[in-house]
Amino acid sequence: MTTKFVNSVQSVFILCIVLFSVLACEKDFEDIGVTLIDNNLFKTKDSVFEVVAFSKDITSSRVDGLPQYLIGVNNDANFGLMNATFVSQLSFSGLVDFGLNPKIDKVILDIPYYATRQTESHENGSPKFELDSIIGDQEIEYTLKVHRLETFLNTLDPLNPAKNKKYYSNEDYTTVSGSELYEGVFKPNASDTVLYVERKFLDDDFNTVDDIDTIKKTDLLPSIKLPLDPDAVKTIFIDNAVDANYASQENFNNYFRGVLIEALGNDGTLMTLALSDATFTIYYTNEILTDETTVDLNGDGDTDDDGILVKTKQIKAFFLSGVRSNVYTRDYSSAVVNDKLLNPDITNGEEKLYVQGAAGSVAEIELFKGIDLEEIRSQNWLINGAILDVYIDESSNDVIPEQLYMYNIDNNTQILDAVSEQPSGGVGGLLVRDEDDDNKPVKYQFSITDYISEIVKPGSTKNISKLAIKTYQTSDDPTTTIDTIMRDFSWFPRGVVLKGNKLPLTDDTRIKLKIYYTVDN
Repeated sequence: MTTKFVNSVQSVFILCIVLFSVLACEKDFEDIGVTLIDNNLFKTKDSVFEVVAFSKDITSSRVDGLPQYLIGVNNDANFGLMNATFVSQLSFSGLVDFGLNPKIDKVILDIPYYATRQTESHENGSPKFELDSIIGDQEIEYTLKVHRLETFLNTLDPLNPAKNKKYYSNEDYTTVSGSELYEGVFKPNASDTVLYVERKFLDDDFNTVDDIDTIKKTDLLPSIKLPLDPDAVKTIFIDNAVDANYASQENFNNYFRGVLIEALGNDGTLMTLALSDATFTIYYTNEILTDETTVDLNGDGDTDDDGILVKTKQIKAFFLSGVRSNVYTRDYSSAVVNDKLLNPDITNGEEKLYVQGAAGSVAEIELFKGIDLEEIRSQNWLINGAILDVYIDESSNDVIPEQLYMYNIDNNTQILDAVSEQPSGGVGGLLVRDEDDDNKPVKYQFSITDYISEIVKPGSTKNISKLAIKTYQTSDDPTTTIDTIMRDFSWFPRGVVLKGNKLPLTDDTRIKLKIYYTVDN
């Protein structure tokens, strides 16, 4: 018992010593902090710098190897008319052999929508879907055409076969004259989940429907189903195609070079579609030599005949894969942005800035215009933060990007913060919403602290570069610390109108640069 008591006293004594030491340390820390403040060794300040900003047209963007592609038409009051045409090779797996006496029942170009299944269903109990990734009025019809492509789609760059060929949104493609595989009016349909294929060639009477196939995909998602001209497809794929055309994918790509899906109209919908699952499917009937066993196949009263020709339903699917590309055709003539792109005030800046993806426009920004950088450098600022707040203009519509991106447009390179601050968000650019006002979108905020710090530090010889704001794509993010070149991909078509610098100085929502810094007194 005595030993336990002594040990307890020792433990309490040691604990008191530790607690006393911690409190003493805290006192020391507090004293140090007070001394720093009392001595006025450092002082934190902030300064606002005016910028010059205007809109700039982007004539093309890279459109090969994308995770998403566009099809359709959209007309926006701010950004004008945009038509998106899609180009793709076809691929196949296994052998292509249409057999004896093939007759095509139907050919369907099937392109799935991005869609979300709703909790409620239609009155008949069938599932209800809401289409995603669509811009525009889904009740407006426009024209879709499917052409046979004449332009050969190279995988490798003909000028430098060691590199892959790059495709841009302003490429010109030619199609085979008079070979339209489809033309018709179109508008999105969230209920288009099932395909019915009438089979008319299972007997000798083409005028009768012998059977109907009900085609449902396992996920049952809705899709665009364009019925292509069966006679044209039979001529191309069966009548005029020799075995060598199907001997390899390379041979087939040279024979049938692909399809071009063209969207025509003055308004409608611009759709991002699940083209990775798109198919070009031929439903046909052929004849197969079959030996009778238990069924009288030729109607002669017995079941022991060999080599009877039996009409059989067949399916052959080609996939929209290989080289794929987009063509973006824009008409700004009736849009608000037209004059801002043709005649921007690059000297004084603009009241509004227009930023749109898919080879649309960017906002170009000039920092420290008319400012003596050497004067700032001589003051030995320690930069704590450099923030650009870019507010959304009231004239912008509701379909805006969730994130914008900032880069060095002079050199088409990344800003330092994109690499140095990547783990904590890089340059930022996320959409900021007002939670107290129905989650209303307010602004985009960019952080370029490291970039500004390198510019204004004493002895720096770096020149200030023009920056640009664009719509954000996942390909914009640097992948390594030495990955400094900006990739010119842009596939998100959303746009936003921002407030520029040419606003009254009393308007705190104008675009401006705010720098927070510490000075040594």
